[in-house]
Amino acid sequence: MNRRQVEYLFTAVVLIVLIASALANLGYVLGHTQNIPQPADNKTVPANSTVIQVLGYQWAWQFTYSNNTTSTDTLYVTVGHEYTLQVTSKDVIHDLLIPSLGVQVYAVPDHPNQVSFEPEKTGKYIFECVEYCGEDHYLMRGYMVVSP
Repeated sequence: MNRRQVEYLFTAVVLIVLIASALANLGYVLGHTQNIPQPADNKTVPANSTVIQVLGYQWAWQFTYSNNTTSTDTLYVTVGHEYTLQVTSKDVIHDLLIPSLGVQVYAVPDHPNQVSFEPEKTGKYIFECVEYCGEDHYLMRGYMVVSP
């Protein structure tokens, strides 16, 4: 074989491998995206839920309760009661994660998001921002205090 034939053969083999990889990847992606649950209506608050306004900002979380009291970096809730967090940001994108509840919601400027949950056990649970939001991002953590 001369150089030109080797070059054509090499190019053909590379193209076959790339096309096969692309088709395999496409098949995998299409096969695994059909059962993704659709997000719930972001504007509906459950009937018996207490609404708490949450404001994320560099580098803290502010919680405003229905009686207009506020707390910073500590969320106070009671066990067995349903809560809806209405979350926004005043500066950059943040992401509130409460790992013990499996709750995660983005805080986006001028775009309120919400999530509902019902704590089942008393205790003090950590929460944090999991979207990099600047040099002091690591300070955006606090506690959720669940009382009886």
